[in-house]
Amino acid sequence: MSRRAVAGSLAAAALAVAPGASGSLVALALTPSIVHRGGTVRIHGNADGCAKGNTVFVLSRAFAHTHEFAGVSAVLAKVRAGGVFRASTVIPRTRRLGRYVVTARCGGGNLGITVHLTVRR
Repeated sequence: MSRRAVAGSLAAAALAVAPGASGSLVALALTPSIVHRGGTVRIHGNADGCAKGNTVFVLSRAFAHTHEFAGVSAVLAKVRAGGVFRASTVIPRTRRLGRYVVTARCGGGNLGITVHLTVRR
């Protein structure tokens, strides 16, 4: 497989898009989707339907336990115009290696998106 094909596959795996209740799109992406322990992950997406100024909770057991929702570590991001949100987090150096589920919620509901983050040495 060529480098371009691999890069395209990784980009597709790191971005999830789902239809919202109003037919609009919500999205969640991680850059990179494969990270070394102690590395930084940039989180971005669209919480269309969630009001500007609301907080998106991006949830994963891979994240540091700075914030949480229902006992799961969370990274918080403010919703900007058009539903856009961005945040970043450092994966703890002690995090176990493996593949982790990442989801997001806003305004009291799940955005219906799941992506994966792989933690390596």
